[in-house]
Amino acid sequence: MSYLPHDDATRLLERWTDGAGPRLLGQGMEGAVYAIGRNRIAKIWFDESEASLQRLRRFYNALAATSFRFEIPRIHEIHRVEGRCVTIEQRLAGTSLADLLETGHTSLDDARSTLVDALAELAGNGALPAARTLPVMDESAPLYEGSEDFSNALADVAERRLARFRRTLDSAVEELDKKVVALRARLHEVDSRRRSVIHGDLIPGNILIGEARTPTAVLDWGFFTTEGDPAFDGAVAASIFDMYGDGALNTELDLYAQLEDRLGYERETLLVYRAAYSLITANAYDADGNDGHFAWCADALNRPDVVDALLA
Repeated sequence: MSYLPHDDATRLLERWTDGAGPRLLGQGMEGAVYAIGRNRIAKIWFDESEASLQRLRRFYNALAATSFRFEIPRIHEIHRVEGRCVTIEQRLAGTSLADLLETGHTSLDDARSTLVDALAELAGNGALPAARTLPVMDESAPLYEGSEDFSNALADVAERRLARFRRTLDSAVEELDKKVVALRARLHEVDSRRRSVIHGDLIPGNILIGEARTPTAVLDWGFFTTEGDPAFDGAVAASIFDMYGDGALNTELDLYAQLEDRLGYERETLLVYRAAYSLITANAYDADGNDGHFAWCADALNRPDVVDALLA
């Protein structure tokens, strides 16, 4: 399934809106989110099953029991309507960090610092075994099903993705096989053995900010949510903060420097995890690699600093 026209979404959600039309708040690869009242939202999922959403619901409940200073989503109801899953969730307060940046209500430097604050909060809460039950991307099984070790589990999924998308990857990534072989060993070497919940998609649009200019909520868990080395989450968040802007690389490198300085992560570790994320997610949105995300991933896998860290 895919995008749902607004009139169809309105009909789908009318049972929860008391006659008022739902208001589109945002749409991503997984679904569309609508306000259906002051304190509730409805998410129309494009492809998720009821079983996968029940699993996500249990994860959110476990996550809510942690001591985060920000809120996380809670799924109150799961419904099947006209062949699509709809979840009813609480509406979380705040303005997205992306909107504050776009409107000039926060500076780029402050936004970067806020991102690192959120990463520090995630890293500081320790392991969350419930996160191990989640698959990543479109995988059917949890990341940890074949291995209890984070570095091996990452290497396993990288090799599975290579098997699925070798033709596309091989034409875009130099010395692909050499890099894939090196990745398993390097992941084991750089793993800090610290464990925390990993968001895996911590872009500015997924961080809500309150009047005190601090994070009030973190949204949209699930794309690459798992448990593992918090430095992996840092590497991913730094790289996706600004993927396609003119200053994207400078922003990524600046965030690496902040992660080194504030959280003690090694630059080499961040670059190895950048390589892993790029290989694993390259074909997440297009099997044939005809999209910007694939090009972004391939560029990283050929980037001198990433290659040096991977093949060192």
